[in-house]
Amino acid sequence: MMATAPVNNNFDYTSLNTKNNKVKTAAEQQQDSFMKLLVKQLQTQDPMNPMDNAQTTSQMAQINTVTGIGKLNETMMQMQSLYAGTQVMQAANLIGKEVLSPGKGFHFDGTNKADLRMNIPEGTTGAVLSVFNKDGVEVAKIPSSTTTPGLAKVEWDGKKADGTLLPAGEYTVAAKGQRDGKEIALDTVTWQVAKSVEFGSAGVGVYLANGNKTGFGDVIQIRAAGSSTNA
Repeated sequence: MMATAPVNNNFDYTSLNTKNNKVKTAAEQQQDSFMKLLVKQLQTQDPMNPMDNAQTTSQMAQINTVTGIGKLNETMMQMQSLYAGTQVMQAANLIGKEVLSPGKGFHFDGTNKADLRMNIPEGTTGAVLSVFNKDGVEVAKIPSSTTTPGLAKVEWDGKKADGTLLPAGEYTVAAKGQRDGKEIALDTVTWQVAKSVEFGSAGVGVYLANGNKTGFGDVIQIRAAGSSTNA
């Protein structure tokens, strides 16, 4: 089981297929405009009171600063595009694998324990995770064995409270706890098979087997499809 590092997903992937028709870079356009203004200033200056060398040098330094910043910005954009291309290949490799990401739906295979997670905020007590069948009926309730803040793992053996083993199929979860004397809802994290990925203006999106979508940057772990949920 391999964890992924946090990634910046704020990139317009549609720009990777856009042809660049610019004749001049933004930095070059800024430099041209600055030079035209400086030349015009020199041409229209008072011959009896010309611009001194220090002033000219200062304006030339400003030109170099503007040009340098513009070139730096374009270099960073090129690096971001290269990184985005690499991320496209990484995201494509998710297809057919199981990903752990924020959500409520999961598939129980009828044999292995289901690996479920809930996020416990600091100061929360009595955290409990409920499992529901496809009809929305609660079939199991599992208390967390820890109160440590963070992502707590909860395993469900596929059985009801009376010990009856439930069939394989799609299930959902919900979690809640107590904080400051009030009941609060807790975020849940589940495993789902990644069916496809989308590269759009909002970044990389991962479509899951249950029809939901999650961000590439929200994927916490990846494993081969069909792996034991006890892993």
